[in-house]
Amino acid sequence: MSANKKDGRKSLKTTSFIRKNVSGLDIFKLKIEKDFFCDVKILNQAKDLNNLIIEVNFNFNLSFGLSLFTNRKIGNVKLNNEDYCLFSNAFENLKNTCDNCVDIKELNFVFEDCTIIIHRIYENSISNKLNDLLEQLNKNILYFTRGLSKVPFEIHVPVFEEKIFNSDNELLFLRMNEKRNEDYFAFWGLYFENQIEADIYDYLNKDIIDGELIMINQ
Repeated sequence: MSANKKDGRKSLKTTSFIRKNVSGLDIFKLKIEKDFFCDVKILNQAKDLNNLIIEVNFNFNLSFGLSLFTNRKIGNVKLNNEDYCLFSNAFENLKNTCDNCVDIKELNFVFEDCTIIIHRIYENSISNKLNDLLEQLNKNILYFTRGLSKVPFEIHVPVFEEKIFNSDNELLFLRMNEKRNEDYFAFWGLYFENQIEADIYDYLNKDIIDGELIMINQ
């Protein structure tokens, strides 16, 4: 089967957001910019103020970025692992500052050639699993880019097979169930240029497959 024709492409520029003055948010933003060598936008949907939409913009491509985050070095220069916290420690400090009032609903990593869109599937899932996810994206890059010959312009993590869900309640349960850590490492949605439908990357079998998929966009 072909992938669902529903267009999963997203942009902070085309969605209605506001910026909420959350205590500690500016410190968190500066920390991420320092650790990730990037520019950061942090926004909130008007109907959902305590759930953050974060866009992280880099001036390098996907391959270089994933290698940088995984290996913690540039060329032969090794980065300080204690300072290079890869997001989680900085977000925990933010939560402590504002009495656990925030969570990350969506995290967009915008590289020069590709955007990775990471969706929340349970409370704190993004901050808890980000380091592992970046490492696995780096290990799988040769497979989902067909040997770096075809880089998707957008990757959604995760997506789910449509047949898994029989009701909205099951989808809600999956998003909130903290025991389902493996769901980030099942299926990823890939959008390629000049291609209307999304492809599905099967993480376990290291293969691009056909199938109905569901994007977590809500």
